[in-house]
Amino acid sequence: MYVCICNSVTDRDIHEAAARGARTVKDLRRELGVASDCGKCASCAREVLCEARREAALPATLQAA
Repeated sequence: MYVCICNSVTDRDIHEAAARGARTVKDLRRELGVASDCGKCASCAREVLCEARREAALPATLQAA
């Protein structure tokens, strides 16, 4: 799903950025350009980033279920 139309950033891009260490929307802006143009995607990007961080914190056995 596209999160940032202006910069063609998808939820997958955000999950990958989180795996590389992105922790804030500011990190996403620096790495992917999220919320750097119109800014309408900032809240959705934050939600996707939080989801990615929660998933990364789950033990591998729970992720496979």
